[in-house]
Amino acid sequence: MPEITFSCIMPTFNDGALIAQSVRSILNQTHDRFELLIVDDGSQQPTRDILAGFDDPRIKILPQANDGVSSARNRGLHHARGDYICFLDADDVRAPWSFAEAARVIDETDAELLLCRGVLSQERTQLQRFLDDIHFDGYEAELEALDGADEDVLPVIKAWATSAEPQPANKFIARDVIDRAKLRFPNDHFFEDIMFHTMAIAHARSIALLPSRGYTYFQRQMRQQTTGSNGQIRLDILGAARATFQLFEAHPDFANGRQRGALMISALRLLRWCESCAPSFHRYGYRVALREVLKSISPLYFALPDDTPDPRGDRQALLDYAKEVLSW
Repeated sequence: MPEITFSCIMPTFNDGALIAQSVRSILNQTHDRFELLIVDDGSQQPTRDILAGFDDPRIKILPQANDGVSSARNRGLHHARGDYICFLDADDVRAPWSFAEAARVIDETDAELLLCRGVLSQERTQLQRFLDDIHFDGYEAELEALDGADEDVLPVIKAWATSAEPQPANKFIARDVIDRAKLRFPNDHFFEDIMFHTMAIAHARSIALLPSRGYTYFQRQMRQQTTGSNGQIRLDILGAARATFQLFEAHPDFANGRQRGALMISALRLLRWCESCAPSFHRYGYRVALREVLKSISPLYFALPDDTPDPRGDRQALLDYAKEVLSW
């Protein structure tokens, strides 16, 4: 078994009994060279009592005053000592083979970033392929078609990777990349994942895809989740998207038209979805602010190459949405 070590960062805020299965899913990994950094973001006593019940030297509990999920993840990054970093929300689980599979592929490819397929569990516990699975299908199909071709495939991989869901659990990142790029989550913003996801891919010098499904994401009834809310936090996508556009524009990968286009499609999909879910009394302000965001970015973002990854087939509808916003 490769001697690769992992740091798994798990932020929690009043997750209660749900966190127990998440913690056990890490402790039950068949690859045991890891640390589990649980950042307690100001939880109340029931969650703290559950955490206190675990007696395992691989667990490190980092308490802090409530400051949000980005702050919690950043604190975990500050303390992480593993060769590779991964994330898991405190109500999700990792498959027991997840770390072993990642260690095997790292040993074979020396990749700085690994992307991982996942499973989605919805309200009635139905299990299905996670949202970005269709993107990984496209990734694998194009690489198979290019097998043996005399060209650099990393720009192709980066375009498909950027198009995937900006979900923290779907990646393992070399700590060298985290340190070299000074990667952090933007504090005080929800929808912070898109910036971290985009810049992790941009700074990675090699990327590989894990063949197995390594985590399960739960959409739960009767539990508040960012993606299930319709309040003012929807407006946070505006700041997160603008920061992501600006940072990526300053990176050399901005010259990769397919990668740039994949980011534009991914961001517009989120921006349109957040507007559609926002309360009616927020929509005027949202549309005004979004128009300013789109006016501020490089025109090249709107020039999507024909081969930009678009497995969901909504490229034209999203560009029409952007055009409508700009002319509004």
